[in-house]
Amino acid sequence: MTRASKIAFFIGLLYLNIPFSSAFCSIDILSIRWWTAPDYTRVVIDTSERAQYEAKDNNRKLTIDFKNTAFPATIPHQYILNKPAVKKIFLCPLPGNKVRVELWLSKNVKVKIFTLQRVLNKPHRVVIDVRLPEIEKKESQERKQIQISEKKKIIVIDPGHGGEDPGAIGRRGTKEKNVVLKIAKDLRDILINRGYQAFLTRKGDYYVSFKKRLKIAKEYGANLFISLHTDAYRSRGARGSSVYCLSTRGASSEAARLLARNENLSDVIAGVPNGQNNGESDPITLNMLQTETYNLSKSVGSIVLKDLKKINHIKYSKVHEAPFRVLKLPDTPSILIEVAYISNPHEELLLRKSSYRKEVAWAIASSVQEFFPLPSSFAKGEVRKLKRPVFASHASTPASVPVTYVVKRGDNLERIARRHNTTIKNLQELNHLKSRNRIYAGQKLRVLPAVTEKLKTSTYIVKRRDTLERIARRYGTDIRTLLKLNNMKLKDRIYVSQKLKIPSEAVIKETVPVTYVVKRGDNLERIARRHNTTIKNLQELNHLKSRNRIYAGQKLRVLPAVTEKLKTSTYIVKRRDTLERIARRYGTDIRTLLKLNNMKLKDRIYVSQKLKIPSEAVQEPKSRIYIVRRGDTLEQIAKTNKTSTGILINLNNLKQRDRIYVNQRLKIQ
Repeated sequence: MTRASKIAFFIGLLYLNIPFSSAFCSIDILSIRWWTAPDYTRVVIDTSERAQYEAKDNNRKLTIDFKNTAFPATIPHQYILNKPAVKKIFLCPLPGNKVRVELWLSKNVKVKIFTLQRVLNKPHRVVIDVRLPEIEKKESQERKQIQISEKKKIIVIDPGHGGEDPGAIGRRGTKEKNVVLKIAKDLRDILINRGYQAFLTRKGDYYVSFKKRLKIAKEYGANLFISLHTDAYRSRGARGSSVYCLSTRGASSEAARLLARNENLSDVIAGVPNGQNNGESDPITLNMLQTETYNLSKSVGSIVLKDLKKINHIKYSKVHEAPFRVLKLPDTPSILIEVAYISNPHEELLLRKSSYRKEVAWAIASSVQEFFPLPSSFAKGEVRKLKRPVFASHASTPASVPVTYVVKRGDNLERIARRHNTTIKNLQELNHLKSRNRIYAGQKLRVLPAVTEKLKTSTYIVKRRDTLERIARRYGTDIRTLLKLNNMKLKDRIYVSQKLKIPSEAVIKETVPVTYVVKRGDNLERIARRHNTTIKNLQELNHLKSRNRIYAGQKLRVLPAVTEKLKTSTYIVKRRDTLERIARRYGTDIRTLLKLNNMKLKDRIYVSQKLKIPSEAVQEPKSRIYIVRRGDTLEQIAKTNKTSTGILINLNNLKQRDRIYVNQRLKIQ
């Protein structure tokens, strides 16, 4: 055999050892994804390279044969969707290095298939849009009917991005498309409750093209179009809210130009079929900026900035301009709001909180109400709906008519109650508030000013270490009310056994838990001491097995305990005991022990002394047995079992000089 024939022989063997699919197939199917809107379902097939395919629509089954493609081994071969347009997807191999993808469709659908090139982090894609023309037509007719029949102002809210296009993503994985959809839904609900007609361009996680978003607004006959987004920048320090309106003359700043460029990429990222352009050359759209619409857009944008400033830092003090494609409505005031920077760690955390998202929604709703005030007839109707509370002592007085108060940033119920001469409990009952901490800026509260001189009162006996602030907080009232009822001034002191008048309707049970958010460096002992309760109470109330297993940001239910009313048991002080060890052993805290035993921190305890401890904390932890091994030390045993050498010495009646030995049985708490 010649040298050349030997080389050819070995090359042939090499090709025989290469898997068939790898040798002849150059394309891989990476994944199959889908999104469903009310009127269509989109299926996206990700491929490693630009795909070549043949498609056939045959009796409610769409088949797509991919050429020169390896049959995927790492993804499922069947997907059950059960969506209005697509029922299921099935993959199967075909001879000749082909893969068939079958889509089982519903009746009366229209199918459009197109390919998308690589863009940003997106691979090559084959996109199948399966539309439901009857539903599209029905929705369009309903939108037009609303335009004709409704006399109320119509606000169309556009949550940016969606589906294939997640928008900006924070460091914690927070996606812009999800955040703005939640804010949009809150804003819609608030506006509807205030008497407006409010609609969304999308109600779920799917993408809507710029052209369709504008079409929806036109069909509704929108009086105002609001597009919601979150900003992002490579610098984590960038922060703040901003508002933009449309400009065809260029952007008002370089930052606005870059932002518009990024936002205008949505159609490219999510994928829009050919022919769904945005009508950028429409002369009506281009000329509309010379008319009143432009001025109205800037006016409403300025109002929104003013209201957003109450809840967040403002990036720009004025409305900026940029050529946003989604704002090109010729006769409708349109603004784009960047509610916060999702790339900023602090603002990302805010955006993840429902309370902050509601604050944003309330702020924008207040701006809409200022721009489009409600008709007086509607306002009167709202007043008639208010139920007038009746109190036996002063039902006929003007003071029994509720007034409306708009919560400001930094407000709390105690401050509002003090300002309006009422009680926290009254505010909670009147506004159906379960927690005194769950209010947010922009929220409207019904307030019923209380005439304290006519309030029914109860008597409270001042106890050791009481202050007016503690008494007010404990019974859901405020210091100002207590001072008025008792003809006192703020500088006056209270003393043990003094009788104080407190509003009887403000006396609440002391068994109502409050919520405490754990801060960095907190432990259960510190939290218990701060809220005048015990560690065991905290553990039972929050189902905590270990006193050390709490973390920053965790929400704990706290039940303030009045130590003077606690049932107590007696503990006999043992050798080497300290107040700290006793408190830790029985799940209480030093402050509670000092109060129960009328002691001060400097007082010493002695062997055989009888101490009062809360009876609900008395159950001494059951000990377990540890068998000492060769090489063990007390320090090692304590560390391994998460205890201390002092506790081991106390439990086993050891002296500091005593040695431990192999096979010795030690009690471990």
